[in-house]
Amino acid sequence: MSQNLRHFTKALYGMDAVVQRCPTDAWDNPSPCAGWTARDVVGHQVGVLLGTADMARGNDMTFPETPEDLSDPVSLWNAARDDVLEALDQPGALHHHGPYWFGEMSVDQLIGIVTWDPLTHSWDLGKAVGVDAVVDAALAQHAFETISTMRAGLARMQLVGEEVAVPADADIVDRYLGLVGRDPSI
Repeated sequence: MSQNLRHFTKALYGMDAVVQRCPTDAWDNPSPCAGWTARDVVGHQVGVLLGTADMARGNDMTFPETPEDLSDPVSLWNAARDDVLEALDQPGALHHHGPYWFGEMSVDQLIGIVTWDPLTHSWDLGKAVGVDAVVDAALAQHAFETISTMRAGLARMQLVGEEVAVPADADIVDRYLGLVGRDPSI
């Protein structure tokens, strides 16, 4: 297992911990992602996972598409989580190359970047539904280092919000959240 797959899997299960504890009456709560509800956050993440699974299976890049029917976000999430893990577990999956979302790279490199998505959205979802999301400090450090080098491009693509200033002595989790446009003080 590569270090990128370890990071991605850990971030995925961090998101899973929030999804599984979401109160059933909280899915339509607004999230920190402007214009998105908790349901929309999970729908987006399902699209990212399904696109990643396709690429891990050697298929051409597809852009994340939110499923039309979001009436059962937990079932959608469970299916997408299992699908991407199964796809990434196939021999050679991490070595597939393609012109993926962030350029020409291997699936292993792609998931090294994409780790930031479930890491960030687990926090977003937790804030939306009132469930504590545990953002792992080592994953936040990895994501901070990765996203710092890509931030300008991600901002142009509107994949991160405007950077939020955090205190100079903030921990890595808060520094990471500020980097991707989240206000850790909320």
